[in-house]
Amino acid sequence: MIQGSLLSEIIEAVSNTYGNEFLNRITEKLSRVIGADYTFIALFDKEKYESKTVALVAKGTLVDNMAYSLEGTPCANVYENNVCYYPTDVQKFFPKDLLLVEMKIKGYIGTPLINSKQETMGLIVGLYENEIYEKDKDQVITLFQLFSGRIAAELERLNYQSQLEDYNRKLESLVKERTNALEDTLTKLHERQNQLIESEKLASLGLLSAGIAHEINNPLNFILGGYHGIKEYFKESSNQLEKVSFYLDAIKEGVDRTSKIVKGLNQYTRASESNLEKINIHETIDHCLVMLAHTLREGIEVVRNFEADSVLIQGNSGKIHQCFLNILANAIQAMDGKHGQLRIDTSMMTDHIQVQISDTGIGISPELKYKIMTPFFTTKEPGKGVGLGLSIAYRIIHDHRGFIQFESELGKGTKFSIELPLVK
Repeated sequence: MIQGSLLSEIIEAVSNTYGNEFLNRITEKLSRVIGADYTFIALFDKEKYESKTVALVAKGTLVDNMAYSLEGTPCANVYENNVCYYPTDVQKFFPKDLLLVEMKIKGYIGTPLINSKQETMGLIVGLYENEIYEKDKDQVITLFQLFSGRIAAELERLNYQSQLEDYNRKLESLVKERTNALEDTLTKLHERQNQLIESEKLASLGLLSAGIAHEINNPLNFILGGYHGIKEYFKESSNQLEKVSFYLDAIKEGVDRTSKIVKGLNQYTRASESNLEKINIHETIDHCLVMLAHTLREGIEVVRNFEADSVLIQGNSGKIHQCFLNILANAIQAMDGKHGQLRIDTSMMTDHIQVQISDTGIGISPELKYKIMTPFFTTKEPGKGVGLGLSIAYRIIHDHRGFIQFESELGKGTKFSIELPLVK
């Protein structure tokens, strides 16, 4: 019979304890009460067919847990939901269990742990270096069976707690992932909204520029007509014509320059969506330079090295103008406030034209190089740019089956290389 004082001692030791503390305490108390050399509580892993201890007492001391195979061990019998009792010579019955041999075990008692689904989830084991006396057998088995329900319940609770923590981690990870995705979406929506606003501004500017160009053309035609009329009038008097020819030439030069600006504006603001227009790339670059003439400082030298007079590509004239205008404007702004050189070189390839636009401006730092094609990225001061120029240029070149790349060195300048397919 089990003494009531022993039960009270065990119950008092494990009261108000949970988890690993409970498992360790009850294993220590059971080990001392049953007089075993080794006592452990273990869980079964059905997939690996092994047992892993969750509390292990050796010679009265808690030690590190271990895992071992059930193959050829008495624990395999317990796995089949049997109470296993070998009072002596247990090694003879299980010669393949090297653990029993190494630990010099003679006596073995093991009982199963049954979960709420009536499945064997683990076991309690007592190992003895000496023979187990018959009078102690019933007491040990009774103690194991008395506390097996509480131990099984605690193991189940720990398992559910572990699952819950795992679910919480997964849920937190999922929430974080969805939150990041939502933030990315909101950022992209904000960028798209800004792009739409800028597009509307550009569209309004295009309409305004087109209207201005049309209105300027009318008085230009009157001035040009007056120029020819005056020239014809003074032709009758060669002396008088000589006197006014300087002024007439100045008027003609002014009209021609203004006409070029108007022509450039018309090209830039064209609303056509056609990608089948034939575009003279050199003429396009010249138009852009005329439109940007007011931004060129006296100290900036423009060098044009065109390989051929007329090079045709196919695409949308307005968009190609916008592309080169953005790149040239950036190059000029990079040299703001100092002397420099803006160089434009073109060279013919087999079925492409290569355009290189280089400046001797401030250059781009290595850490910013990968960002400059990103919409709304800009190093300019507020009010001097929204960071759309190069991203738009990149998209236009890509849409025209072309290629764009750049190289830059901080403090020395930047060079853009653009390749576009020729008209076949």
